[in-house]
Amino acid sequence: MKHAAFLSVAGLCLGLLSASSAFAFCRTTTCDPNDLKANCATDEHTCVTTGFPLAWRSSCVTVGVQQMGDPNDGFSFDDVAPVVEQAFGAWMQAECAPGKPSIAVNLIGPIECGVSEYNSTVGNANVVIFRTSDWPYPGAANAIGLTTTRFDTKTGDLWDADIELNSHDAHFSIGDPITGDDLLSVLTHEGGHFLGMAHSDDEAATMRKFYHPESDGSALRSLAPDDVAGICTIYPPGRTAATSSCENRHGFSSQCGADQPAPNESKGCSLNTRAGVSGTSQSSASLLAMFALACGVRLARRRRVV
Repeated sequence: MKHAAFLSVAGLCLGLLSASSAFAFCRTTTCDPNDLKANCATDEHTCVTTGFPLAWRSSCVTVGVQQMGDPNDGFSFDDVAPVVEQAFGAWMQAECAPGKPSIAVNLIGPIECGVSEYNSTVGNANVVIFRTSDWPYPGAANAIGLTTTRFDTKTGDLWDADIELNSHDAHFSIGDPITGDDLLSVLTHEGGHFLGMAHSDDEAATMRKFYHPESDGSALRSLAPDDVAGICTIYPPGRTAATSSCENRHGFSSQCGADQPAPNESKGCSLNTRAGVSGTSQSSASLLAMFALACGVRLARRRRVV
């Protein structure tokens, strides 16, 4: 089995305390280094230093698992859901000296919609999806996963994020012994992208660019000091979040946008969380220009969403 290359789209490298910090973690920003016209500046760690760094502005966010799970590898929703919780738990339980990161990721689901999308007028869900019948990204046949984030280009506020996993070409493994690509390791890495992390040039980091299944095994399941420095910088314990609501932008829906009623026909929606809290969403400002970033294994994509 060949190693997997995690390719980042954008990042902003920040030290935990100062520019002289030994940490090499990078943050994803609104500047796309794959767009030559964007002319993104980078530092000695190849971290993008222009644009606004991405982050969820709330104190909590939800993520769901698509209802069919991973039938190609024989994993149901109930098999996958605890792995997703454990992967995000690694980030939320980081020691920020003192305290934990000021963000909670709560699992919801199962989610009916099986595509990565963002709806500007109806409900949304952040979702983990297994691509079982195809992997529709040219030039990335050996890719394991892809995380797409949608955000406000004027602030870096994250609005939506989806993780797609390639079970059409890859073979995922849950638990021990590991018999393929360790699902928990891949999801922990992709969870970092979901939260605003880009790739690090620290070879010990969960957010490093390469994963060698044969030798690395479960190495990406737990965070390295570089990863901890990154998540604690993005979501420091003392941060004042813009809202305590976990609600998705434009509300939550398990359905794809095309299957939802038009806004004037909607009778409302509910949020079913497995853990954590839900609340009243903060009033939204007028819709601004928004892009999508994708970070994953052997693949990076970006598209404009209107």
